[in-house]
Amino acid sequence: MVISIVTLSPQTARSQQATHGAPDARALIAAAIHTVQGRSSLSALRSLRAVGIQHEFILGNAERADGPWRTAYTRFVELRGLGEDRIRRTYQPVPANGSAGANRVIILADSVVALTANSHQSGLAPYVYEDMIDHLDDSPERALLLASASSALRWDGVVKRYGLVFDVVSFPWRNGRMRIELRRKYHFPDAIEIVRPYPGNIRWAPFGDVTMRTEYVDWMLQSSGVWWPMQQKVTFNGQPFRDITIAHVTLSTEAANPDSFTVSDSARATYAANAKTTFDNFRLGMRGPPKELRPGIVRIPDFWAMTVVNQDDGIVIFEAHISAGYLRQVIGEAKRRFPGKPVKAIVMTSDPWAHLGGFREAVALGIPIYVTAGSVPFLTSVAKAPHTLAPDSLQRAPRAPKFTAVTGKTTIGSGLNRIELYPVGGEYGERMLMAYFPSHRLLYGADLVDPNDGPDENRAPAVDLLNAVTRAGLQVDSVFCVQNRDPIAWDDLARKAQ
Repeated sequence: MVISIVTLSPQTARSQQATHGAPDARALIAAAIHTVQGRSSLSALRSLRAVGIQHEFILGNAERADGPWRTAYTRFVELRGLGEDRIRRTYQPVPANGSAGANRVIILADSVVALTANSHQSGLAPYVYEDMIDHLDDSPERALLLASASSALRWDGVVKRYGLVFDVVSFPWRNGRMRIELRRKYHFPDAIEIVRPYPGNIRWAPFGDVTMRTEYVDWMLQSSGVWWPMQQKVTFNGQPFRDITIAHVTLSTEAANPDSFTVSDSARATYAANAKTTFDNFRLGMRGPPKELRPGIVRIPDFWAMTVVNQDDGIVIFEAHISAGYLRQVIGEAKRRFPGKPVKAIVMTSDPWAHLGGFREAVALGIPIYVTAGSVPFLTSVAKAPHTLAPDSLQRAPRAPKFTAVTGKTTIGSGLNRIELYPVGGEYGERMLMAYFPSHRLLYGADLVDPNDGPDENRAPAVDLLNAVTRAGLQVDSVFCVQNRDPIAWDDLARKAQ
């Protein structure tokens, strides 16, 4: 990437602002470059090596879909080829006992991301690439040079934070926009925001126009003469995402060894295959054909299982997973099997981010949705999330969700496939539902049981489900779940929960 920049002194930048009235965005960026690069030159830098630690919040993966979040800790050594899309991060997961895990290496190069673990390199998924490219793009030196090179750079106004005044400049970038907050007095780029959609990321796609904000603090003057922030605070739509602390950083005019960014042919092939099956283009039947568990109860295996239930007056679908397009495919399959029947309800048994992909489409279609009462505020906020950069059905024709908040036994339909919904409750199942078919003594246990769990796995989900069944006085012979697994005997699950 070759970038031409114009470097102005802060005094010249202020003079231009005074001459033209409103601040000139290009002059502001030039002043920021002048400040950050010190006695060096940002455009001359070719490599960066940083050593540090990272505290990451596992967004969307917790007992509640609005947090608080579980966390993960890592130590890392990061090498970047500046001015190009190349990064190599060697990291060690650090568990709670403080012992260091085995080294893993993740490489982004040539629009491919690969992971080396246990001496084997394999291609990852495109959503990992999108996350890592953001990490490169919002690095201070890169963001400033990108802004300087943009023909559409503009001044957006002023914000006040921490008792300071910041000028905000922005420009189009990738499938969204980048905003930079420049400290008016000292010209440092203290915050960089990337606002864009992530259609291939199953956890992030439902939120539409995502704001990924990185605040830079603890600026220190490096031996190269460049100022560099030693801490980064990253948020996702205001939610804490990553805290990164740098122990030491080396910026150099010498290029990084290209061998450091080698991705094998086999890893590239794996990445290409993963790119064909991202969640926004996932097709029904990719993990196997639908299977009838009982007459009129059809299970669609795929990434996570969805269930279609035929009743006398319509069709009930369990879950709204993966994407809007996938939900439409499930509805199409349901109507093909049971022609003339309307989809009268969707049951969402839980609300983690990974299970929201088709939720907004269900709202747009006007389908009544059964959820726990505790999920309603969060899901309402998802229904209101702006999708202006890549409008979906609900953005184009807004409407309010039709929720039925389940607080106790709730019956859907009648006859052989009558469904009884119950809140599960408990530490793990606080915001989950289970669905019971009394005529079949069959239980849908949502995300509370995985038949492949070993003896050392967390037993809390199974315990919560067992307690809920006991509390409701249900007679269960077999249980199936959201995981892509065959039903299991209830007695086997009950033994696990002991």
